[in-house]
Amino acid sequence: MSEGDLRWVFPDLVEVGPVLAVLRLAEARIGRLAGLLGRPGAGLVFDHLPGAPYAGLSALAELEEVSFHVHVSLPRDPHRNVVRPPPPWQVDGEISVRCDAIRDCGRHEIETVESAHDTPLDAADGVLAVAGWLFDRGRAEPHASWRKRDVLSRHR
Repeated sequence: MSEGDLRWVFPDLVEVGPVLAVLRLAEARIGRLAGLLGRPGAGLVFDHLPGAPYAGLSALAELEEVSFHVHVSLPRDPHRNVVRPPPPWQVDGEISVRCDAIRDCGRHEIETVESAHDTPLDAADGVLAVAGWLFDRGRAEPHASWRKRDVLSRHR
């Protein structure tokens, strides 16, 4: 997060401090989860394309068996599927496993949560809540057990 500007995600943000403080707590939770997975170094990063007026924000903790992901994105126009100015901000959490089929289709979602938020501070609180949920779920089961829950395992 130090390499960007929170206003990419929250364009009208006036007081950065309170939002940044909550996001730092979320980042610490994801970092603790990454440490439990044996892959320290996870943190919140901007999903920003050069020249784009807006960005998302995400964090990922993963190992070979499973990925734990939180993402803040801007709303999309449902008719044109283009980003539109916020609010609301969409906060999504996902636990997924890599496709194990002969033709790898990407990742298979195992559990997800999502919420919409009307203010930057609410969105940051949403990220913190999802980071907590991911941390709790990451500690609740052995990491290899997530693969067993993949209903699309070995699909054709």
